[in-house]
Amino acid sequence: MQNNNLYCKANLDEEDKNQLLVKELEYSMKEIEKGFSHLILLCVGTDLIIGDSVGPIIGTKLKKIENEYIKVFGTLSNTLNFNNARDEINKIYLNYSNPYIITIDAALSNFNEVGDIVIDKGFIKIGKALEKSICFYSNTNIKCVVGNNVSVKENLNQLKNIEEQEIHAMANIVSSGIQKVLNKINIYV
Repeated sequence: MQNNNLYCKANLDEEDKNQLLVKELEYSMKEIEKGFSHLILLCVGTDLIIGDSVGPIIGTKLKKIENEYIKVFGTLSNTLNFNNARDEINKIYLNYSNPYIITIDAALSNFNEVGDIVIDKGFIKIGKALEKSICFYSNTNIKCVVGNNVSVKENLNQLKNIEEQEIHAMANIVSSGIQKVLNKINIYV
């Protein structure tokens, strides 16, 4: 592991990838039981570009577990994207006193392969691949690698040209992994 990131590699079969993701999420989320007021899932992206839709697809899948403790922001019908993220994040901090935040977003990478899922903690920048940036603190970050980081113009092409089935495969693994971890640690699912 480099940079304290946890990796779920693209070259694993789906079952192995799912098991590894659950193990890594459990490790990353072990502090969630320490009295947080709510679990907030920020599923960042837009449905207008296939590579950037992994977050909203995951949000749509996770919306069914939403309750008074778990809140999901960012779905296919109500996206959380660069244009509205700052306002939504500010509202979250106004409405929830001590939230545990999990941010899920597409990522372009120089180090990882398409299909890799990277889990880390701390500050996250959204919009970075297109030279826009909103930086905020997130307890757990899940980044789904959808292409290589090259240049703004090429990055947009990367986001537009990924296979839709690759996006759905990552969305299935991440959404089911989150649900399994929440069930395992008994967080009001």
